[in-house]
Amino acid sequence: MRGPERRPEPCAEDSLRAFLGCGVHRFGVVRHRCEKCGDSLLVPFSCKRRMACPSCDGKRSAIGSAKATDELLPEVPYRQWVLVLPKRLRYFVHRDKRLPGELSSILANLLRRHYARNAPKGAVPAQMHAIQRFGSRVNLHVHVHAVVSDGSFTLQDGVLKFHPAEPLTLQELAELSRLIRRKVLLRMRLMKAVPEEVLEELLARPLGGFSLDGSVRIEAEDREGLARLVGYILRPAISVKRLTYKPAEGVVRYLPKKGHDGNLDVIEFKPADFMARFARLIPPMRAHLVRYHGALGPRSPLREAVTRAAQEKANFQLIREGLVLVGVLGTAASTARKARKVAAAAVKGWASCLGRIFEVDVIKCARCGGRMRPIAAITDAVELERFLLHVGLEADFPRTRPARAPPAPWGGEGSQVDPATDAWDGKDAPPAED
Repeated sequence: MRGPERRPEPCAEDSLRAFLGCGVHRFGVVRHRCEKCGDSLLVPFSCKRRMACPSCDGKRSAIGSAKATDELLPEVPYRQWVLVLPKRLRYFVHRDKRLPGELSSILANLLRRHYARNAPKGAVPAQMHAIQRFGSRVNLHVHVHAVVSDGSFTLQDGVLKFHPAEPLTLQELAELSRLIRRKVLLRMRLMKAVPEEVLEELLARPLGGFSLDGSVRIEAEDREGLARLVGYILRPAISVKRLTYKPAEGVVRYLPKKGHDGNLDVIEFKPADFMARFARLIPPMRAHLVRYHGALGPRSPLREAVTRAAQEKANFQLIREGLVLVGVLGTAASTARKARKVAAAAVKGWASCLGRIFEVDVIKCARCGGRMRPIAAITDAVELERFLLHVGLEADFPRTRPARAPPAPWGGEGSQVDPATDAWDGKDAPPAED
């Protein structure tokens, strides 16, 4: 790998190693037992690593979509905004860990001012931002997606009111694109994150390669469309359905969402090149990829009222005329927070996620139809092996092929591979093709 921009984050190796044990019973399980017939169900642990595990990212997307529609975003119109930077700046954004968060903040402030022009004083929109680090071709590409209420909220005397925005015009979009281009470049100059000659070059251009899109709008009644939109901006980096591995050919093939000039094409990688490319998508530790601004901001006085309106399923007409929220500013606030915690815990459950995605109740006993309840988490190696053998599951740790060095005479000078590693060939079944 050449250059610092091609090196993955230091945590990438730990994330990929944790992915190897995701969903494998030998690394630990939670035992569920039916209350009626006593039948057992073993649920393996998840790695919960961001970007490294498509399965955990899919669950995270389902959790985020459910939480947004059930707890955060009330029934009002929403608009999707997408900010994409020119290729000339992407290297610096990939290198500097501060810049992705700065891009989200700049976009949030710009949209807040845009929606405040025709709204009462103090009105702010609800904003949910997702910082995506990937493109459709398994490439590192940091850009910002934002789901923003197409209007602003006000709270006065315990009454929450929504003020719809005027339809977005092409002139307004062009002005917003010009403003965000200038604000981003000036912020980078202030942070000294980009060389001065690069900034001067981009400031001299009319648009400088910046792209701000706000064409997607979700109506207030279309809650399913809103859930799909939130799930889209929180989706995994790669789709397993589009990925194919040919071990005999030593080729990894990936079908991107779209190809050049709108034509679908297939990208081929060598396995090591694909892993190097995929590892660069893993974000740094403690980097927040989902951020909330405006009425949903952590310190916003409107957050309690807006989330309460979402939880009470208040309709758009009621919020537009003025929704009276009893208890939001009184002693009932603590009770509301406790209720949200209980609801959030239920939404985050693996059974709830599978139910939303596959429309199947996985904790329903297949034998008698009773309910499965968790009774124990088994992590002890001896007990785990004994129990897996008892129920007829694989009790050995999964075996992986050892990494091989570049071709060299076996056992000769420069060889890093023991000839005994050939004994593994043919013992592990090749991965199944999608």
